[in-house]
Amino acid sequence: MGKSLRHKTLYQDRDWLYQKYVKEKLSTVQIAKIYRDAENKWCDPNTISRWLKKHGINMRSLAEAQQNRHSVPAQPPQNTRKARTQ
Repeated sequence: MGKSLRHKTLYQDRDWLYQKYVKEKLSTVQIAKIYRDAENKWCDPNTISRWLKKHGINMRSLAEAQQNRHSVPAQPPQNTRKARTQ
């Protein structure tokens, strides 16, 4: 009875998770952060992993995850120093 009254969270939606993890190639850490920012509720990356498994979405290997992390174009460093005035 209690389960029918629960509100389905964003990370429990298979299509949303598939889009973020498979199509956009985001990590579980990044997906958890997106959820936290969108819903203003805590979400652990392990929760994302658990829901990926529940939905039958294959997790990336460590090598694939590292390859994805290094293939993201780096943003140029921002110059935070103020210019000296003479």
